Amino acid sequence: MKTDLRILAYNYIKDKILNNEYASNQIISEKMISDELSISKTPVKEAFLYLESENFLIINPRKSVSVREVDLKLIKDVFQVRSRIEPLIVELTINSMDKEMLTKSLLDFKEKFKKMSSVKIVDNDEFDILYDSYRHFFADNCANLFFSSQMNLVYDHLHRIRKVLYGNNMRRLKALEEHIYIIDYILDNNSAEFIKELCEKHIEEAQMDFFKNLDNLNL
Repeated sequence: MKTDLRILAYNYIKDKILNNEYASNQIISEKMISDELSISKTPVKEAFLYLESENFLIINPRKSVSVREVDLKLIKDVFQVRSRIEPLIVELTINSMDKEMLTKSLLDFKEKFKKMSSVKIVDNDEFDILYDSYRHFFADNCANLFFSSQMNLVYDHLHRIRKVLYGNNMRRLKALEEHIYIIDYILDNNSAEFIKELCEKHIEEAQMDFFKNLDNLNL
């Protein structure tokens, strides 16, 4: 039960951070969370420690716990990892996953992407759910425990950064088009190197667009 309560607290706090309900530098406390969840402070403290290890919180002993700021370094670090590892996990997924299941999954994503891209303004929450599931699909199926764990964490941070930086940004429509294009090339059995180049180009375009929105951070 103790572990379950720690997981409950962890998921609750992390969800608030990822969706910008707890803003950068906001002070939170064990009492605040324990009161909101009607649990003791111990599992909350354990959740705080784990979230600190994932760089979502900053714990100042005997002082305060604050939400880690979304800043330029965090954005650069996320994209540095993405640019190196994301094309690789796409390749590993293609090579390791059952071909029939891979094809079925990618066709399903393609259909959903096309449906979403048919509207002029993409719903933010719907986009986040679909886009996150697409990225986590490759992280979960790359057949490498360490890449999977690291990239899922990176994608969580990316979700948060996107929430902080973007409003109704048209980059979403462009991103959908790019992934439909990538899926088509995967399904057509193109070379792994070419597909990795497409992924690298997509990440570069996304990074450039993120930097265009840095004014929203008030740096």
